[in-house]
Amino acid sequence: MNSRESTSKSKLRLLVDTSFLLPAMGIETEKEVMEAIKHFHIAEIHYLEVSILEAMWKIIKVVPADKLDRVKEGIEAIMETYKRVTPQPEAYIDAYKLYLEGHRDYIDNLIYATSQRLHLPLLTVDREFINFLKEKGYSTRNIMTPNKVKRARTAFDPERRGFHSKRRRDRDKGSY
Repeated sequence: MNSRESTSKSKLRLLVDTSFLLPAMGIETEKEVMEAIKHFHIAEIHYLEVSILEAMWKIIKVVPADKLDRVKEGIEAIMETYKRVTPQPEAYIDAYKLYLEGHRDYIDNLIYATSQRLHLPLLTVDREFINFLKEKGYSTRNIMTPNKVKRARTAFDPERRGFHSKRRRDRDKGSY
């Protein structure tokens, strides 16, 4: 096992929605997104390439042509720092089914379906989508919000290279 593999086993793995890629490209976003990004060092971050496309749709509307160097640098940083995942064929079909059930953002559907198929926790701030999934009876157990990431940060024990319950941390410190 190489060092990159051993590192990834000890880190929280997250698939991020497009909101978490925008700041790297120079686009301001919600405060809770910015706060969550501060904790990315404890995680192995994954993204779908289609999220970069979705980000570009937003960028076309707000970024002048003379500012595209920042966008390019951000895309390069994402590609170098985060891990790109490819949706399985079944994820495309699952996303289509979500679309038919009423959620009209196919990209969000595909990100969710990929997270389910690859067993990657999905980090999102899209509470409307989370509520839609709950209403339709889909699992939201693998969905994380920025608050959950902050809580995961406090549960991470870098000396033991992994996550441990509060009870175990207290015991190991001698206060249990």
